[in-house]
Parts: sequence; structure tokens; C-alpha cells
Amino acid sequence: MAPVEVVWLVAALGLVALVVAWHFRRGASLLSGWAERNGYQVVHSEYRYFFRGPFFWTTSNGQAVYRVTVADQAGNARSGWVRCGGWLLGLLSDHVEARWDC
Repeated sequence: MAPVEVVWLVAALGLVALVVAWHFRRGASLLSGWAERNGYQVVHSEYRYFFRGPFFWTTSNGQAVYRVTVADQAGNARSGWVRCGGWLLGLLSDHVEARWDC
């Protein structure tokens, strides 16, 4: 492999790593902002790669889905699913949607 090819490969891998890191940071940021705006404290959150609960068939690759447990200001716990980002713009959108367990 020529030195120029190695440089391009390293640059491409670096760019992929930056995009992946941004995806996770942006998703976590949207989740925490949503929780704060709605008076919740996130007790536990788990990023879901494949099984996305009620969002399974309607989530694009650019969105992030979390399984969450939150506590409200009275200390009541609630569990459900939170999808961050819009369908078209992914995490470039500030849209956040929650679906609670029954």
C-alpha cells in the first residue's frame, strides 16, 4: 500500500470515528435536554442498536433510540422509550419523542 493510500485510509477512519462519536454525544444531549425540559431525571438509559421497541419500524439510521427509566420531581419512576432526532434530518433535528410503558 502506497503512503498516500495509508494517509487516506487513516483520514477516512478518523472521520468515521468522529461521526460515530458525534452521533452518541448528540443523542445523549438531546435525551438529557428533553428530560430537563419535562422535569425528569434520567435514572437509567440504554442506547438501542437493533430492538427499538415501539419505534422499531419507524426509525431511520440517523435517529437514536433509548430505553429509559426516569424519575419525576415527586420521585415517581417511569420507564419507556425515547427517540431522538427527526426522520429526515436525523440528529440534526431537535425532535424528541417518548412512548411510555403501560
